[in-house]
Amino acid sequence: MYSPSDLVSIAMATYNGERYLAEQLDSIIGQTHKNIEIVITDDGSSDGTLGIIENYRAQYPFIRFYQNPQNLGITKTFEKALAYCAGKYIAIADQDDIWAADKLEILAASINTEDAAYGNSLFVDANGKSLNIDFKSVMHLQSYYSGAPFLLGNCLPGHSFVMTQDFVKTLFPFPEGIMYDRWISFKAAANNGIKYTDRHLVFYRQHASNAVGTKQNRGAAAVKKAIPPYERKLNELVTYKNTAFKNEETRKILERMLQLFNRKLSFARSLFFFKNFHTILIVKNKSTLGKILFCIKMFFKANY
Repeated sequence: MYSPSDLVSIAMATYNGERYLAEQLDSIIGQTHKNIEIVITDDGSSDGTLGIIENYRAQYPFIRFYQNPQNLGITKTFEKALAYCAGKYIAIADQDDIWAADKLEILAASINTEDAAYGNSLFVDANGKSLNIDFKSVMHLQSYYSGAPFLLGNCLPGHSFVMTQDFVKTLFPFPEGIMYDRWISFKAAANNGIKYTDRHLVFYRQHASNAVGTKQNRGAAAVKKAIPPYERKLNELVTYKNTAFKNEETRKILERMLQLFNRKLSFARSLFFFKNFHTILIVKNKSTLGKILFCIKMFFKANY
């Protein structure tokens, strides 16, 4: 159970983040939970990011800093940062967001038997002003105790997670070709679950140089380019099948998805998705019609 004396680690991956990094670090340092360490791994920044980190390290001895010898991309950089963390609880931080002051306290305290907890995030512009939209309006946010909803490539936002140290140890090594937040979402939901708190705990900044779609994500982009979509998805499902998890519903649905994953026309595949309509398709806020059309589409090809 959570105690205010528990060490909470914050794993941050940086890459050319000089514009917003200080504001994010200030929001982490100002948390109501005071016993923290910030573990930063940089992926080859060439701007003023390293200078900002050094300035903060000089003021706050609980900041630890590591540099990748070469650009590894966002998933491997987060993997390294997480591996360096020593806290009972571990949070993931993007370099350009702003945290609510009580984020760590609320989420760590909400974890009972679960592997992780997360909250809602409000989209803000480059200046931190609300865009009047949040993740709850684009995704179905709830507590998850099955990995099945994440088998289609859906995931919860990585920047929102607080996890237990015991759970984080089960994540390594991160598999090639699967983004870090998708891997975490599946592993936590398929084991002891992910607890949801319905509060805006992260202000999720939108700007021209967000990590997704930039050099930070080039490792995943290279995998997508090198492997055709059908083979890539099959490899992903096999990876999930070969990892350890507890939830039997997840296991049954995953095994059936693999059996039906082929290029043939298939009534059985379409029927399977209709049967599991409210389990597999729950994460995305698609309309009922959109979900029905997806199930019908599964008759023609396994493009999940």
